[in-house]
Amino acid sequence: MKNKGLLLIAGGIAIAAAIIAWLMFGGEAPKNPENTASNAVSAVVKNTTVSREQDGRRLWEFSVEALESISGSGEAVMKGVKGKIYREDGSVIDVTAGGGKINNDDKNFALDRGVKATLSTGGEITAEEISWNQKDDIITATGKVKVVKDEHTALADKIVTSSKFDHFKLSGHAEVQKGEL
Repeated sequence: MKNKGLLLIAGGIAIAAAIIAWLMFGGEAPKNPENTASNAVSAVVKNTTVSREQDGRRLWEFSVEALESISGSGEAVMKGVKGKIYREDGSVIDVTAGGGKINNDDKNFALDRGVKATLSTGGEITAEEISWNQKDDIITATGKVKVVKDEHTALADKIVTSSKFDHFKLSGHAEVQKGEL
């Protein structure tokens, strides 16, 4: 009887040791779950106005339905854009677009989703997307571009011009005609 009890105790210890060893060494340690949430913080502002001034002069101003700024991306995304671009000669370009992006570093912007830009001194551009490099005063319009200036109308896949709308470089299925196309 004494040996039977000793055998039961030894068997219990052996089973417990086997379970502990299996738990400790038998499986892999849990891996850190991947962080699916981005480290970037996103902020959305509804019905606001964004603008840029340089040397005390306003360069542009947009009223937007929504503005989302994602920290670390260097960009702000706009939705429902209506605004004005102020030229050095005092003329104004009125713009409307479904959306766009502003580069937070150089403040250049691109408007998209059906853009219409109208110069107060005459001229109009409609396109799927229009971007403006302010430093070099280069406006690039892409996607089903139509320009109306004076009595001329131009269609192209891409048009490059300045904010004066005085000279145009057309590329891709380009067509220019006097009057309406």
